[in-house]
Amino acid sequence: MDCRDEAEEHDHHGHEGHGHSHGGGGHGHSHGTPDDPEGNSLLKFIDTGRITCLNEQVEGSGKTVFKTMMEKADDSRFVLSEEDDAELIFHIPFTVAVKLKSFCIIGGPNGEAPMHAKLFVNRDDVDFEMAHDLAPVQEFELAEDFAGAIDYPVKASKFSNITSLTIFIPENHGADSTRITFIGLKGEGTTARRGVVECTYEARAQLKDHESTRADASDARGELL
Repeated sequence: MDCRDEAEEHDHHGHEGHGHSHGGGGHGHSHGTPDDPEGNSLLKFIDTGRITCLNEQVEGSGKTVFKTMMEKADDSRFVLSEEDDAELIFHIPFTVAVKLKSFCIIGGPNGEAPMHAKLFVNRDDVDFEMAHDLAPVQEFELAEDFAGAIDYPVKASKFSNITSLTIFIPENHGADSTRITFIGLKGEGTTARRGVVECTYEARAQLKDHESTRADASDARGELL
């Protein structure tokens, strides 16, 4: 499948409501709703069915912390890391390319809230070994925020036109396990579909390789002369 076909396929799925819904019938592209009074929640662009969470005690629980703004105080849905291991990794794919502007995390009490977060973009291969070794796009120290009152702004130039976000939680505030009840992402969606963006990145990589090959060939001719 070439880039154009892949883009058309993603575009088709994109117009089917992004392939997921949240609670009462999905959010579409409407703005100014009670869920998102500022019109900047990225929840409607998250491909929730494809979210993965590593080291969760209960399989699938990591997906449940991506809620509407109206539901962020609901702590009955949460993810808890394995006992005696505070680390968590969330891989969050989007249905379209997005511009991330900020994020919010609500953690549990008694030291269960996350203390640090490392963010990676456009990768689906980050495991715990890689998360420790790989330089993050941006890193944050997190306060214990039980009301979701803190939005952590990201460097706009580093999170523009991204198709996925990976959040690595390496430690909490001292508990045996990490509990998270809400993750909120704010920003804006773009008109580019996943296929278009991914093919653009691939084309750039191929062009770079081609230029490198031409330079090597030129050097070789110079040595012969």
